[in-house]
Amino acid sequence: MYYLWVDYILFGFVDMNSQKFLIPDGIEYYTGVEAILFQNLKNSVLKIFNKYKYEFVVTPVIDSLNNLNNLNGDNLKNYTISLSNRKELGIRADITPQISRLDYQSYKKDKSNKFSYMGDIYRESESSFDRNNPFQVGAEYFGNISDDIDISLLKMCYEIVTLSKTKRIIIELSDSFFINTYIKSLKLNDNEKKQLIDLISLKSIDEINQYYKTKKLSSRKLNELNDLLKLDGTINIIKKIQDFSKKYNYKSQSNIKSLRSITNKIKNLKNIEIIIDLCSLNSMDYETSFNYTFYVEKLRTPIAFGGRYESYLLKDGTTRHATGFSVDLKDVITIYEK
Repeated sequence: MYYLWVDYILFGFVDMNSQKFLIPDGIEYYTGVEAILFQNLKNSVLKIFNKYKYEFVVTPVIDSLNNLNNLNGDNLKNYTISLSNRKELGIRADITPQISRLDYQSYKKDKSNKFSYMGDIYRESESSFDRNNPFQVGAEYFGNISDDIDISLLKMCYEIVTLSKTKRIIIELSDSFFINTYIKSLKLNDNEKKQLIDLISLKSIDEINQYYKTKKLSSRKLNELNDLLKLDGTINIIKKIQDFSKKYNYKSQSNIKSLRSITNKIKNLKNIEIIIDLCSLNSMDYETSFNYTFYVEKLRTPIAFGGRYESYLLKDGTTRHATGFSVDLKDVITIYEK
């Protein structure tokens, strides 16, 4: 051992006992009671997946960029980090694209797939308050989407969130059809769209007004957006959504029907409050129609996201539709411990 220690000194090895064990900002470790709690929560989530009969799959943290960025959405691409020595590989920022690839590989006509998953992801952030290594758990359904499927997924997500022992849950329902239809009508370029979406996300009325003035967009389109921004409230707002659609000729009958149906089926869940906001833009931005966000007390950011999206194009040119949700299980621990 003496000669080995001399070698360590000669070759510059560091004595770990003489160094402080520093955990990087934004990265979390679990030890002791917390580690046991984390493992128990994972087991509880697996039981929920089994209850709803979603096949559990495991995908790697490092994958090809093609597999990690196959869904439409700038947020997804911006979060995904490529490896410096192998440019074709990256560290996943979201597990959903990998699940989409699994469905693509196992696709059979007229057959749906139900996958569940959990694992580490990595997302860089400029804020020191954000977690860089979330532990994502979720489920995805591929095939013909119905309101009943989304209701089932919402209930599954609700059961996972309630593992935190929280006393109050706000479920915010939305539908990207409305904001997408509106923005498409403006005929903006990609950069202009991004600027406007950022302003809508912040609901910054003064800056939106200035944006329309600078871009010389019509006052009627500005009024339409202002009306759209007002579609934010309790379940009773659905009537105003109908009035808005009629006024501006939005073909949204099926969207409104889904909002009403889903709302009525989940409104009696324990300790929840439902709000509807058609300009809510909190997700990974690849949702295309009905979507939702979960909020709980004592957490400054959403605890869960979900919704419908277009997974990929089939060989015959049709779209493979999907819907699903994801939760950061570490947020569940945070609330549980408070």
